[in-house]
Amino acid sequence: MPHRIRVGLIMVCVPLVGLLGCQTAPTSLAPSAAFKRTPLPTDAGVPVKQWYMNTEDEVVHYVAEYGTETKPGNVVVVLHGGWGAEHSYLLPAIRPLADEYKFVLYDQRGSLRSPVRPPAKITYAALVEDLEQLRQRLGLEKITLMAHSMGNHLAYGYLRAHPERVAGLVLVGATVPAPFGEQRPAFLSDVWPDFADADAEAIAARQKHFDDGILKRTLRIAADEGIIPIEAASATPETVKSFGLQEIIKTDQQKTDWWRIQFTCVNTHNGRNWREMLGGQVFYNGEAGQAVLEDPEYQAATRDFWRALRSFTGPIRVIIGTDDYVDLGPTMWPRLVAHLPTAKLDAIPNAGHSIWMDEPKRFRRSLRAALGATTARTTEPRPR
Repeated sequence: MPHRIRVGLIMVCVPLVGLLGCQTAPTSLAPSAAFKRTPLPTDAGVPVKQWYMNTEDEVVHYVAEYGTETKPGNVVVVLHGGWGAEHSYLLPAIRPLADEYKFVLYDQRGSLRSPVRPPAKITYAALVEDLEQLRQRLGLEKITLMAHSMGNHLAYGYLRAHPERVAGLVLVGATVPAPFGEQRPAFLSDVWPDFADADAEAIAARQKHFDDGILKRTLRIAADEGIIPIEAASATPETVKSFGLQEIIKTDQQKTDWWRIQFTCVNTHNGRNWREMLGGQVFYNGEAGQAVLEDPEYQAATRDFWRALRSFTGPIRVIIGTDDYVDLGPTMWPRLVAHLPTAKLDAIPNAGHSIWMDEPKRFRRSLRAALGATTARTTEPRPR
């Protein structure tokens, strides 16, 4: 072997010996006494650990662990709404309790930070399996689920598939356990056996009044903010076109403000807090939402949601605003909770779908009580 090659091999091998160690000169891998772990980044003062979960079909899920687990079991997996929305709008809801609980939020497949590219698919079964994979990666025997809006339909589906893995449920702004928008869900035979046409008409009338109110509030706020002329505030669904709003709302800034006001009027009590509404149009993936809604397996699963809830023996807490469009009043949830022996309902007055925006102190008290009842040492993580 040429001399220069032998010398080169010796020079390469010497550092390898140092890296691999040897019996005569062991190398200590213990950190120095002066070493300090790099602190986590913070969001509004809350520590956040961000990581990515890879599934077998190569979907990369964005995961963020917010807050601090003050005792074993204080870990809560949070399910955002949509379908096709993302997690960040829920941060104001959980931040006030982030010094007591660790909240694990993630964007569901197809949502903003967890895009899906073929051949992977957005299916209801995949969403449920993704949640099970997350539980496993977290090293938890059981999980407490906090769900909002259509995230509740994911919670019901997970409960249906893995009842032994659920420690408790916190259902916020909860869609009822039935196909979305169904006027006469199957659970009525259990919880409202004398439900009649007059009841259906009363519910429809409340919904129409709510829908009409959205336009009235949007116009009033937009006029007060100077986005549209003051006279346009008196428009009705029939006359709104005559005011030429499309000609008035021209700039991208005006269009964004109009969208944000209208969206806030849908999701809160009066819409006046519209500047606090986080996100925007691109934060919602309509194609992902439609894929789930059109999935036959999802439609079939909704028929089992009520049965799964009734069979669950763990604690259930339902928090809903009295002006929440998913169940105005509320009308259905008091009857549903009455047939769930481990469930309790907190209906918060003057609050809409985004309860924490309307009544932040009342919501915080309600959520703290709900989490205290639904988290347990059964969720203590295994050593990793």
